[in-house]
Amino acid sequence: MSLFIYEAINEEGKIVVAEINSLNKEEVMAVINQKHLTPIKIELKSDNQKAKKLNSIVLFDRFTYLDRIILIRNLASTIKAGLTLSEALEIMVADNNKKIVRDFLIEAQQGVLNGQALSSIFAKHPKIFSPIFSGMIKAGESSGTLDKSLEELNHHLNREYNLIKKVKAALTYPLVLIIASIAIVIVMLVFVLPKLSKSFTQNNIELPLLTKILIDISHALSFSFLLDAVVVIFIIVFIKYFKKTVVGKKIISYIMFNSPGFKKLIKKVMLVRFSRTLGSLISGSLSISESLNLTAQAVGNERYEAAILKAGEDIKNGAPLSETLKGNPELFPSFLTSLMAVGEKTGTLGNVLKNFSDFYEEDVEGALKDLTTLLEPLLLLFMGLTVGLIALAILMPIYQMVGSFKY
Repeated sequence: MSLFIYEAINEEGKIVVAEINSLNKEEVMAVINQKHLTPIKIELKSDNQKAKKLNSIVLFDRFTYLDRIILIRNLASTIKAGLTLSEALEIMVADNNKKIVRDFLIEAQQGVLNGQALSSIFAKHPKIFSPIFSGMIKAGESSGTLDKSLEELNHHLNREYNLIKKVKAALTYPLVLIIASIAIVIVMLVFVLPKLSKSFTQNNIELPLLTKILIDISHALSFSFLLDAVVVIFIIVFIKYFKKTVVGKKIISYIMFNSPGFKKLIKKVMLVRFSRTLGSLISGSLSISESLNLTAQAVGNERYEAAILKAGEDIKNGAPLSETLKGNPELFPSFLTSLMAVGEKTGTLGNVLKNFSDFYEEDVEGALKDLTTLLEPLLLLFMGLTVGLIALAILMPIYQMVGSFKY
């Protein structure tokens, strides 16, 4: 006999957690059915305790993008099935073993039971949930269509996730080439060149300028590995901080929009993100001005954010959105603004924008292929030149040293 723990829903829709001694899960299932319960989970108590221990020792637990998608999908499914919000959250708490997600669900359940709006609970965690979450959930709460708003949000998140995966997959190979180049250079400078430089010094070889420069760099890198690690960490932290500043966002945006190959890709990705986010928010029953404000925060680019916020101010004065965006043809193509004008006239702006994003996403794939086609030979050429330069710097004094030997 083994001790099992099970979770089930009773006829009143509440979660029941109990322990039972049984030979196997089939017998536990039979007991649950006799009690007219709907099973959620059945497992050995020892396995349950191990899982809790493993979850409690996770050091770098974080809320991933996939966690957000699963959370919204499950929440939409349970509410659509007819459960109340608190019952839906209770089931999700019982079914989730990841500590950070479970903690949020418990907080959300307690907040809902205390009369808080679900949107306000999401808004308390801006580092985990972007403003789109609270905005669309708030719209669903106001219109009484929370299940539809959650489904719309789930669709939006899935499409965004697929776009991110495509971009990452396309840039993986170029990134591997860059890392390999850096690794080869470091190995040669830190481990190979210092040994050779001793031989050069002992044989009084007159070193070429290129070799002297590389030896100086090698000595600097080999002086203290701890100092090297501190410098690398400082650079990483500085870049992360700089990217969040206003000046940093402007500089990065300028570089991206003026880099050959990247400009086309960035523009297409931003247009897909803009049209999909705005379309989803409008379809979720948010006002156009609030939708623009949330889209500006979600688009992730300084230039587009400024243009969208300006458009939001213009429409308050009665100007159509399509007309305000026409003032930035380098950011918003005429094809998009023309479609938006039609959507505004027919009252289908949300659907028009979502259809445009689906169509333009195919263009993103084409832009990604063009970029990788351009980057791969350039990076291979860079690797060859870098390694060749270091090899030349090493071989020149070696030839001098060999030539100085007397036979």
